[in-house]
Amino acid sequence: MTSIPTTTADQSFWERLRRHFKAPRQLSLTRPGKFFLLITLAVGFGAINTGNNLLFLLFGMMLSLILASGVLSEGVIRHLRLRRRLPRRIEASQPTPGTLRISNLGWWPSLSVEASERNPRALSGPLKGQTIGAVPIPWWKFWRQQTDDEARPLAAAYCLRAPADEESDLAAHYELPARGRYALPGLQVSTRFPFGLFEKSRQFDLPAEIVVLPQALPAREWLGKLDARHGETARNQRGRGEDFFGLRDYRAGEDRRSIHWKSTARRGEPVVRETEARERRALAVIFDNRAPSKDPPASVEARFERGIRHLCGLLQSLQSRGYQMQLLTCDGQVDAANADIEPLLRHLAVIDLEPYTSAPPAGEDDQELSPSRVYVGFRGLSGAMSGGSAGEDTLRLYLDELAEPDLGDAP
Repeated sequence: MTSIPTTTADQSFWERLRRHFKAPRQLSLTRPGKFFLLITLAVGFGAINTGNNLLFLLFGMMLSLILASGVLSEGVIRHLRLRRRLPRRIEASQPTPGTLRISNLGWWPSLSVEASERNPRALSGPLKGQTIGAVPIPWWKFWRQQTDDEARPLAAAYCLRAPADEESDLAAHYELPARGRYALPGLQVSTRFPFGLFEKSRQFDLPAEIVVLPQALPAREWLGKLDARHGETARNQRGRGEDFFGLRDYRAGEDRRSIHWKSTARRGEPVVRETEARERRALAVIFDNRAPSKDPPASVEARFERGIRHLCGLLQSLQSRGYQMQLLTCDGQVDAANADIEPLLRHLAVIDLEPYTSAPPAGEDDQELSPSRVYVGFRGLSGAMSGGSAGEDTLRLYLDELAEPDLGDAP
């Protein structure tokens, strides 16, 4: 039977229907609240069973506390509104500051509220398809206590008091465990005011997307091989460098550490030593993101993730040296305009390990690429940098030569 694909209109209809029947508030019991509710039920059962007036009085007081908790918590979050200011640049496993702005449109202040992001969903990267964030615990698991990772949502910020008819900026930290592109469905505000028995939350639909860059690792070995193959070359003109270029007369205000003292003593007047400028080559980095075999083991995925982090460290080192770079992968080509490698890092953030049968990255016969090239990939892949005049000037860096990674490196 052939399935009928769902159209955009159908998706929007079901989305509107879901929002229409969505509960306006999310209510969950805290651990003290679970025991308080059990005790309340026990006192009520005892009052009905025995007919004791004191038990009925106590049962009524406990029900009044539950009712008051619901009314007061609703008054706290009813008139609150949230907005966000996302960080410009986020790296994996690195807390990055952002801002959550909370607006109180009510006539009274709101006390003890927490603003946070709702659970994001990974759209690409090693965690593709997974939801990141706080894990709700079923109400019937009285013995289960949340750990710090489970209880703390993304970018949570606590506000002790939100004044009436004012806006407050809360400092939040965005920390995601792995690289990739994430969909942020919106924000939420929650409170346990006043007794801590229940946690009431209100959600706001503010969809957004963020790209989490890979966390760079030092690539000293790769950098050493690159310097040996594609080092600096002289430009035959004065500038900043190490090789001797010439001598000239000293000018007032110049750094005296550049004075050539032997020539100064011989001529009887200050003489400055000039150095020869060094030329930085443009570099094309070809990253073959294909798997080395048809059914790669889990260690290949871990080594692939580790290789991406090493490649990011290499690109950052080359940027500090002033290299002009371009990156080629099986997904396309990205250039670093004005020595800005941010587009290259963002491309590596969302890249995936392609199947063994995928087309290799272009670059072997492309005359528009820089003649200095670096190939990064697994051994045994065919159809990429196999030879020719371009391949002769290509430095090959293999992911197989990296240290054996821990399987925990690949989330």
